Amino acid sequence: MKPNVDYVPDRDVDTEMDRALRELLTTCFTKKQDVVFRHRRYFVDPYPHRWVIRDPGGRLVAHVGVHEKCVVAADRVYRVGGIGEVCVHPDCRGRGYVKLMMNTIHEFLTEREFDFSILFGDHDVYGSSGYRPVSNLYVAEKPNAKPDERKAVTGLIRELGDRPWPETDVILLGNKF
Repeated sequence: MKPNVDYVPDRDVDTEMDRALRELLTTCFTKKQDVVFRHRRYFVDPYPHRWVIRDPGGRLVAHVGVHEKCVVAADRVYRVGGIGEVCVHPDCRGRGYVKLMMNTIHEFLTEREFDFSILFGDHDVYGSSGYRPVSNLYVAEKPNAKPDERKAVTGLIRELGDRPWPETDVILLGNKF
């Protein structure tokens, strides 16, 4: 039986949901820097959208957060969905939950006229969901950052509509997610 993928706006996260999210995130993310999930449900910046899957007992077993971001290329602004904190409880991996959530998220973003989805992860995991690596993505954490203040990053992108990914340098405004 295919599980439900539930949309949970961040504004609707109550105390119990916050506890469950942090528990799942601390179970799935175990590097030294991931200690932040003990105290908050996001790594760098909070995001307005998330999707979760629960097991039959109601326990959270999968999660994806989505930021609303923009990128700039050749003086054109594009809306992007920034994918972050993708995780599946170790007991539930290998069931296609990530792909199922990503399909739901892509529909959501496309309906809202986002141009691209971006994530920072393993192409072997996300390639089957339509993501491909790009080499022209830069992060500008400060507004109006000069070219030498931009940091080249390796990202995976997915086109969500008819627009192809720009061939010129693409600047992600704000923090990497």
